[in-house]
Amino acid sequence: MCLILDANKYADFLNPQNQDMEPVRKWIGTSNGKLVYSPTEKMQSELSRHNKMKAQFDRYRETNKLKLIPSDKVRREMDGLRHLQSDDPHIIALAHVAGVKLLVSGDTNLHYDFKQIIGGSIYQTKEHEHLLKRDLCP
Repeated sequence: MCLILDANKYADFLNPQNQDMEPVRKWIGTSNGKLVYSPTEKMQSELSRHNKMKAQFDRYRETNKLKLIPSDKVRREMDGLRHLQSDDPHIIALAHVAGVKLLVSGDTNLHYDFKQIIGGSIYQTKEHEHLLKRDLCP
């Protein structure tokens, strides 16, 4: 299974003291879990502001824990998105293109869009650990 990590959760994800993100870190590190990413303009911009997360993505890429989706596919999907509550069409498009149904985010507008358009689930706290399944990433 794969998940998308919203930029608003990068700091929490990297903080070893953050207990809510511990299950996600463990799931990626010790199971079939992977992060999904696409180098769209907005995603690259968000990642460029977080050097530690960029380094973590590089480590995940080296260990096959990062699934990279071509940005042109995501951009084409973004072109068809209308009437979103969030300002994150790149995340909705990425989820659709990659077949990802799990999002880690603190953005309630994005939660709404993700559930309505993708039909997916939102991970926010360690109480959502049950969402981290061991099946394979599409």
